[in-house]
Amino acid sequence: MSKAQFRVTDKPVYFSDALNAQEYAKNNPGCTITRADASDDSVIDHTPQSILHHLDKSIISQDDAKKEIALTLYYHTLKTKYKNTKQIQSSAPIMLIGPTGSGKTFIVQEACTYLNVLFIHVDTSSMVGEGIVGYNIGKLAADILKKADFDMQKAEYTVVFFDEMDKLFHPDNDEYGSEISHQLLRFIEGTTVNIPKQDLSGEKEYKLVTHKMQFILGGAFQWVVDKKGTGLAKNMGFLQKGSVVAKKEQSGITLEDLYKEDVPKEMLGRMHTIVNLYPLGEEDYYKILTQSDKSPLREFIDKVTFHGDSVIVDEEVIHAVAKYAANSDLGVRSIRQILKKLFSDALFMAPGSEHKTHHIKYNEKEYR
Repeated sequence: MSKAQFRVTDKPVYFSDALNAQEYAKNNPGCTITRADASDDSVIDHTPQSILHHLDKSIISQDDAKKEIALTLYYHTLKTKYKNTKQIQSSAPIMLIGPTGSGKTFIVQEACTYLNVLFIHVDTSSMVGEGIVGYNIGKLAADILKKADFDMQKAEYTVVFFDEMDKLFHPDNDEYGSEISHQLLRFIEGTTVNIPKQDLSGEKEYKLVTHKMQFILGGAFQWVVDKKGTGLAKNMGFLQKGSVVAKKEQSGITLEDLYKEDVPKEMLGRMHTIVNLYPLGEEDYYKILTQSDKSPLREFIDKVTFHGDSVIVDEEVIHAVAKYAANSDLGVRSIRQILKKLFSDALFMAPGSEHKTHHIKYNEKEYR
């Protein structure tokens, strides 16, 4: 860990450089920051602003979600550094609501990778009750421990993303959803999970404590959107962010909406906040293709140029891919599908011995 250069007076908060110290002071008016003592070595490597800045490089739009995740995970990392400081040990779950391909999982995963925090994604719609063969709470705990390489301290500070939560709470899923959500609630509230030896393929039994984990819940809750009578399309197709009408329409789903839909009150009572993500527009997808550090277009180009070949992509192609994605129910995921089709010949030919230039041209038939 790097040496502390600055610290907040009367608080165990340390920084390795002036930039992060200044950002903290800006967000905490009235605090005093001084140079750290030579013996101080508990450094905060990131601030909410630095985390957000990193997310902005690869994730276009969804500003509310990026900011909330940056803030939540910043305080979560403080827990790992200041284990005996009671003021920062508690943390409530948050819920991300948005359609498929809006970036819910990617935002959380990207932030965790940046912060070097253990992250695990759970499809709750595939979980089964205790005593039934399948993926249950015990197997989830085993997966967390294995992903942490049996480092118990690392495992106990895992960020757990429970995705597809809306499928548990759908009116058509009452009995099953109630049973699974009850088990998840116990996990989220904090418990000790006994992990059977067979789930770890070993001779030793383990116990995993969940009190210090950060839980994030995700789902589309499309039937709630439909009931709100916003006149939106089936894929939650909000108008492009920024327009006058869009600002009126993008009210999103609230805790009150979920209360009305009989989502378990105990679960909602644990929620710290709800953040809505919205479908991206054509302009957003164009920026993903041309500006994002994680541009899927750049990935395909790099695969070809790795073999020494060159690639030319017509501007018309990029706009067509952006439009295709904006009209798809799959959001960002649809981009890779169309790019795979466009680059199939180049990917196949590039490993050959002759260096070539591959020209990706616009052909309307490709986007049908």
